Amino acid sequence: MVVKNLYKYDRGRQIFRLIPTDTGKLIIEERERNIKEAFFSCLDILTGRSIFSDLQFDEKYWIGIESIYKDVILFHRFERPDLPNHKGIIAYDIKSQTVLWENPNSFLYAGDDKIVFLTFDSGIKGLIAIDYLSGEVFNDEKIILEIIPEKEDFSSYIHSKRISLTEVDKVAGETSGKIFSDYLINGDINFASRDNFSFYSFHHITENGKLDNLFFAVDESGTIILKETLNKGLDKLEPESFFIKDDLLFLLFGSTGVGVYQII
Repeated sequence: MVVKNLYKYDRGRQIFRLIPTDTGKLIIEERERNIKEAFFSCLDILTGRSIFSDLQFDEKYWIGIESIYKDVILFHRFERPDLPNHKGIIAYDIKSQTVLWENPNSFLYAGDDKIVFLTFDSGIKGLIAIDYLSGEVFNDEKIILEIIPEKEDFSSYIHSKRISLTEVDKVAGETSGKIFSDYLINGDINFASRDNFSFYSFHHITENGKLDNLFFAVDESGTIILKETLNKGLDKLEPESFFIKDDLLFLLFGSTGVGVYQII
């Protein structure tokens, strides 16, 4: 088994969010705080081919992704820039790369090809449902209450857990622990496993006292089959820098880059 490098992505902007979809896409949200602008891009998750890039709306910054439903991205606005409350949805179709519809109410959930919203009319709460493609509005409460919310399945994700260097032998075997003998490690190690592979991200103290964030993929014999430097010359520890979904490994390179690998 191997870990195959599929592609890397780096536009020089801070990656705020990565969302692998169930339809073979990777949605990337990037932000430039100094100019207060957000950018949204979509790649083919296996090839890195651009489907669309640098998508923006009339509101350049106070906007985010509420949910993705069947290749339709549901972007949310904010009630006010100084409040975190989400309000309103812009439905953007990945296939046609067009805005399908927009609604000013508060998103509740998606299911049965409809999007359900909470409404406020003169202080009275209500519900409406909208066809996710056509934008047709349904006000019949009976129809709305019969809509079954689609549950997000996170079972295909593997996130790392923090372990100490002394715990490596216990969780991954003595052969894996030996790979760190040449490194002076600061802090804990981020560890995950899948099949017969072990994955590690850690901070090595360099000769000048700075930190390099390194990543290893290790097979069952304790052999390093993938080694990457995720960031160099750091003054402080960085948070979790990788995750796995299905057979894909996602590595974060600094704050602006991502590498996608396939576990074969």
